[in-house]
Amino acid sequence: MKRTIVLLCIVALCLLCGCSMKSNLHRADATTNLPITTKFKLGETVDASGFSFTDKTEQFSLKDTMSSALATALNQEGLASDAAGYVISTRITGYAPGNAFTRWVLPGAGATKLSTESVITTTDNVEVARIPVERSIAAGGGYTINAWKYVFEEVAKETASVIKTQLLVPQPTASLK
Repeated sequence: MKRTIVLLCIVALCLLCGCSMKSNLHRADATTNLPITTKFKLGETVDASGFSFTDKTEQFSLKDTMSSALATALNQEGLASDAAGYVISTRITGYAPGNAFTRWVLPGAGATKLSTESVITTTDNVEVARIPVERSIAAGGGYTINAWKYVFEEVAKETASVIKTQLLVPQPTASLK
């Protein structure tokens, strides 16, 4: 009985502090909605995280990884076009690779974290909207190994999802009489 209670407490702790995703849409003008057919061109991705690799971490380009993940997510959602009238540029504001073993031993410690802010502008550089996204993987064990790789994909998918579900709206169709 005592073992069951301890196990349930551990599971509850993992569920409460395990993973989180926060995102929001901030329109430059509260009334701005874009037609559902709107496409976006991938703009510049900037790494402003201040993160520096150590000799013990696998090194890669945060900027290139985010840019590639966002291009894939926009394509998967049918939102990408090189001839688009809107540009989406992303700034990586925070990154921590975390450690799966530490997350397993002490949930909440060793979290993998990624924070970005994507800005949607017209081709004339007029801001339309901002989408901050934060993703944290704070608990788990072996199944969260390499979370530093897929956290970029998840943030990119969330960014594309916010665009598709919150910024784009169907246009009214003419009614038949």
